Amino acid sequence: MARESGEASQPRRAEERWTWIWRGSLTVALALHGWILFGHSELRGGADLLPHLRLIQQMAEAPELRSVYAPAYHVIGALLSPLVGLALFPKIFAFAAAAAFLLGFRFFQLGAGLPTACAALFAFAPYTLALSRCIPKTEVAGYALAFVALGMLARRRYVATALILALSFWVHTAAAIFLGIAGGVWALASRDARGLAALAAGTLGFAPLLVAHVAAGCSPAEALLLSENDYLRATSAWSSAGAWDVILMLASPVALLLAALGAPALWRRHVPAAAVCAALVVLYLNELWLSPLEMRSALDLLRGLSVLSLPLAVAGGFALEAQRRTGPWLVVAAGLWALLCLPTALPRACHVREVSLAELRGLEVARCTFRWHGPAIQRPARRAPR
Repeated sequence: MARESGEASQPRRAEERWTWIWRGSLTVALALHGWILFGHSELRGGADLLPHLRLIQQMAEAPELRSVYAPAYHVIGALLSPLVGLALFPKIFAFAAAAAFLLGFRFFQLGAGLPTACAALFAFAPYTLALSRCIPKTEVAGYALAFVALGMLARRRYVATALILALSFWVHTAAAIFLGIAGGVWALASRDARGLAALAAGTLGFAPLLVAHVAAGCSPAEALLLSENDYLRATSAWSSAGAWDVILMLASPVALLLAALGAPALWRRHVPAAAVCAALVVLYLNELWLSPLEMRSALDLLRGLSVLSLPLAVAGGFALEAQRRTGPWLVVAAGLWALLCLPTALPRACHVREVSLAELRGLEVARCTFRWHGPAIQRPARRAPR
């Protein structure tokens, strides 16, 4: 009897140990995000930070839709910027989104019954650090919502799933599409008809935005950001071909190796999660299978690492769980690799420059496409694909 009790307590002790490892990974990861965002006093960001700040200003002056871009970032900015300042708001939002991103994955992992090692590994996905460096990157908050919705779907909380999907369209359109794909695959693999119905109901959340944009003279394609040079682009070449070394570093060889080792166990033990991971890998590789059609999406092999991070962490977590002695040290190795990426690969993840609020004077954003122009910009700028 005592022997059986001891054997039964071993999985519990292992789970407690991995919980502490996850907490440590989360703490270190959030410290890195905080250092990236607040380690300098000036405001730095990507090419589209200026139009987002201008839309925040306009939202505060007169609340209404002025762009086909999801409006939640501008609404929150209009509410908080008078309290914290317009220059500080993007940093605060980015840090909150990063925390929600990591905690949202933990919520999904628990709801899906996956090993806690998955969440520990996910915290050190190097590309997540780029999401804080290359602000505004509003999709981070959208992916956080997607993880929570997937966790709700796994728990069969259908009303919450539908409501979160509806909300995600107002936070980031691409993240809502990601949630629809991942959630649909999960529901099909689980034979969950109610889950599919909940996802279908949640897509109605985009209806008010679609009606408003069409009423303003935009086409449905523009409303969905599927017009030329938005989410879909015409091209005859792989845009990521010249950055293969950066892609490999930010994907993390440690995570790639663990995912390859853990994939068989994932398929044997959790078919719905395995199906979602397989679907997301196919989605990540869209730049390759779309190339014969001379087109690609904004989710290229570099920016798509935000999508690939989920299957890598899920499959890799199964491999870590099987390594009782070396598993924690492999998480440490993943963390050290993320640190190595800070001065090497991260600066090449996107173009970032110092931004001055004075540049917002006279800046205008097109109503039906996310293009902008102003006195400091000689020609309409093209949004950096995200």
